[in-house]
Amino acid sequence: MTLEPILTLRHENAAYAVAFSSDGRLLASGSLDKSIKIWELPSGNEKFQLKGHGEAICTVVFQNGDSSLLSASLDKTLRTWDLASGTLKSTMSGHAAYLTCMAPSLKNTTAVSGAHDKDLILWDVATARQVATLRGHSDIVSSVAFSPDGKFVASGGHDFLIRIWDIASQTQVREIGPLPKPIQGVAFSPDGANIATAEESPVIRLWNFASGKLERTFEEHQGSVKTLAFSPSGRHLASGGSDSLVLIREVSSGRSVHILQGHRNTIYGLAWSSDQSRLASAAFDRTVCVWDTRLGS
Repeated sequence: MTLEPILTLRHENAAYAVAFSSDGRLLASGSLDKSIKIWELPSGNEKFQLKGHGEAICTVVFQNGDSSLLSASLDKTLRTWDLASGTLKSTMSGHAAYLTCMAPSLKNTTAVSGAHDKDLILWDVATARQVATLRGHSDIVSSVAFSPDGKFVASGGHDFLIRIWDIASQTQVREIGPLPKPIQGVAFSPDGANIATAEESPVIRLWNFASGKLERTFEEHQGSVKTLAFSPSGRHLASGGSDSLVLIREVSSGRSVHILQGHRNTIYGLAWSSDQSRLASAAFDRTVCVWDTRLGS
């Protein structure tokens, strides 16, 4: 089924990141215009902007019962924001080159970031302090994800490898690959049983996390896949990329159930609402689209 967006929201430059609040009443988006916009839902009215980053925003995440926001930027910093006042709370810096990706643990107490400096940095978000630096990639780190239990981090890089890190020991415990192309996206399934990966191609790969073995591949995009997001139930996987399309498929069967058409350029960010009735996408065409997906449980 082909769907059109129910809301189209705009930035002054390319949109890279998007996130729903836990109650679904707010949407945050980050852009190459260096701003983070907070939107009210379902109206789509802009509530306010958060400004302070010096470069493009690559990730945004609501935290602490939606009272704060965590953001990451190419300016090499992570920042936390108070959403009641719209003011900056803390700044975390430690990377030596462009920061490309960031992911929080499910409990939002820890975050991991990756960068052009080839490093991953673990952060204690509450204290805004660096916990550890994880080194092993031989090229740009382009995607990171925490396992649902918070015990592992998966990272993908331009070295064609997915690396699995144990947080307790702060060491690499496994690697997957090398794959044919640089890694663009990594996502854990909500039950932690699988990892989905995207590379600079139309191919999406689904791996068994425990064994590291490839379970299946999906290949329906007409260009490189840039971003992946499992639905909260884990039954569906959304993907977006350079063909301007978002595809939603059933993980069990691999069958595409929705094609989302509304963007005019590469899609870089995806996020599900907690009840998975909506999906948001951020694209290079300067727009953020909200889609009514209503896939059930």
